Amino acid sequence: MPQGNTAAMTANAILVAGQPIIVEKEARTVTHLAPGRLVIYDTTDYQCTYAGAAAPDVIGVCDVPSDKKLTEFTWTAKTGAATVTVTAGDQLRVLRGPIRVKVILLSGETVTVGESLVAAALGMVAACTGDSGAPEDIVGKAATASSASATCDWILMDMTI
Repeated sequence: MPQGNTAAMTANAILVAGQPIIVEKEARTVTHLAPGRLVIYDTTDYQCTYAGAAAPDVIGVCDVPSDKKLTEFTWTAKTGAATVTVTAGDQLRVLRGPIRVKVILLSGETVTVGESLVAAALGMVAACTGDSGAPEDIVGKAATASSASATCDWILMDMTI
């Protein structure tokens, strides 16, 4: 775990704690592909795109490109639709493993610490309910709580994939 001013150290990072397995992929479908979004393979193994709702094949979380800042990537607060994304053909770092990362929680979701999370629309996460996915669809556990915000917000997640 980092020592010192963790808020300042993680302000430009998706990775908060742990040693990730880093997978390099090429961005293909970039409509909503941005840091903090869940990632799946696209039509080929070397390309990736954002995960959809209840995606069973999430490979990790998109990291911030080394030549950009997290604050350069924006989204519509209510819907979570990305307004600034990565560019098609960009090489991306996809983070996975037993790590703590920042992800975007779908608006209107209430989660408690330790609650299971699954892929939601546009690469965001949502609470795992009886209807939202099988155990193999779970991508992590909430490390922070959030209560039914009207906007999509950052939360911390302990990855389990």
